[in-house]
Amino acid sequence: MIERTFQLTPGIGPWRERDLWARGLLDWAAFRAHPERSELPHPTARLLAARIDEAAAALAGRDLHRLARLFPAREHWRLYPSFAEEAVYLDIETDGAEGGRPTVVSLLDARGLHVHLRGRNMESLPAALGRSRMWVTFNGRCFDLPVLRAHFPGLPRPAVHLDLRFLCRRVGLRGGLKSVEEAVGVARPPHLRGTSGCDAVLLWRAWTSTGEIEPLRFLVEYNLYDAFQLRSVAACAYNRAVEQLAFDAERIPRWERGEVLYDVSRILLGLGTADEALAAAG
Repeated sequence: MIERTFQLTPGIGPWRERDLWARGLLDWAAFRAHPERSELPHPTARLLAARIDEAAAALAGRDLHRLARLFPAREHWRLYPSFAEEAVYLDIETDGAEGGRPTVVSLLDARGLHVHLRGRNMESLPAALGRSRMWVTFNGRCFDLPVLRAHFPGLPRPAVHLDLRFLCRRVGLRGGLKSVEEAVGVARPPHLRGTSGCDAVLLWRAWTSTGEIEPLRFLVEYNLYDAFQLRSVAACAYNRAVEQLAFDAERIPRWERGEVLYDVSRILLGLGTADEALAAAG
């Protein structure tokens, strides 16, 4: 999809891009070979050729920051397959107070699953996020990242933030993350279904008020699913977006989440006993 993108310059939006495809200019190589087929005004064609060269150089050098600047933000989803292995998928829970402070943040990246807990290792979160150039969230633009930036003023900024809430809506997958999961066939285990962000606040309060380990384990498990389910949803949303463009392009295979389920169990057991967890938090 990257090399089929012509929305690299003013004057070429979705309609003009589709017109170029209809003229047989299906990718950058075709445009370079036959720019006259585009019937673009000469200044526009010349600028597009220059932007294609710039984008091709950025892609060859895997310069995601440079590619992201060339692509309109609404089309950043096209960059996903080429950089998916460098992405971090993240979700947060908060204490429910006004302004909200993060309590649990789960990440899935190339190294596996990771949990950052308030009172334990939350302060290491910015460095962990800084290792990835692409961040994938669901509604993170409106919730997760504003909360994190308020708590961590020096939080790094990714080259690309792919907020699946907006991509899913664009391809007809409406509702919250759990509704989308059901629609694409990656439902959660029965004991987690129906749990919401409000429940996550109550679980945190139960843990901090009683010291019982089970509310903390349930909360962490819920948040881990919020994070790693994003990888399955991202693949489904990307494939639907490609299908909407009405031409043949490579699809992303569905990600098999089974490879991380062992890590979920390991992390939950690693939370320790109530006394151990309280000692770590204190």
